[in-house]
Amino acid sequence: MSQEVLFERQHDAFLPTPLAGSPWHPDLLHGGAPAGLLAHCLEQRVADAQLLPGRFTLELMRPVPSAPLQVTFQTLRSGKRIRLECATLMAGGKPVAMATALFVAPAPVPVPAYAPQAASPLPAVDSVREINFRDVLSMGGGEVPPGLHTTVRLRAVTPLREQGQGAAWMQLPVDIVAGADTTPFMRAALMSDFCNGVGQLALDRSTGMINADITLQLFRLPQSEWIGIEARTLVQPTGVGMVQAALYDTGGMIGQVMQTAMPTGGLAQS
Repeated sequence: MSQEVLFERQHDAFLPTPLAGSPWHPDLLHGGAPAGLLAHCLEQRVADAQLLPGRFTLELMRPVPSAPLQVTFQTLRSGKRIRLECATLMAGGKPVAMATALFVAPAPVPVPAYAPQAASPLPAVDSVREINFRDVLSMGGGEVPPGLHTTVRLRAVTPLREQGQGAAWMQLPVDIVAGADTTPFMRAALMSDFCNGVGQLALDRSTGMINADITLQLFRLPQSEWIGIEARTLVQPTGVGMVQAALYDTGGMIGQVMQTAMPTGGLAQS
């Protein structure tokens, strides 16, 4: 099995490679891996329709295992200007994740000078020192197994100290699906899962916040392989939280991400 992709194809199944792994357990996938995979499947579903992705939503229904995965589809709406597709990721006959994508027909318009402009981009990628997510995760102590978190390239714009906010540039140096080019939509979907990591909030030494879902909104596709993330995590004493993030390419803002966050670790298990 190739180690230069996150998923290999075998008949109607997608086989994860170790590069898709999670830091939490050797038999589970990082959330970014199924996000990128389902973005690929949904994009292929509408490949001939000349539509642009406007929204991608991922529900992480169960931990996604490092096992053969199948995808089923359902068209929820098909119109002249809007198409809404759903893809469900199956493992062992059970649904483990479900994604919906809203695709819209492009309609060029003049943008008036008084229209609000997107935020300025982050500092240039080349001006930021590269580090490794392994180093960030290992600050809590213990060994960090390899996976997607150690595969991606990371350039931290701000120190990632798990204090609830951060900014970083990230790039995936391998393909997501064997035999398929990694498209800008796939890249944005995969990186959207890392917003929780960039804006991670540690509640105490053994308790952090984990995202249960992803809602990615794009008003344009990224034009660079490097994706910038500026994220913050908000939480209430009830344990219900949210991650808010802006996404960038090297030319400026491309969209935003919202995640539902919940505690994981000592407090979650007590």
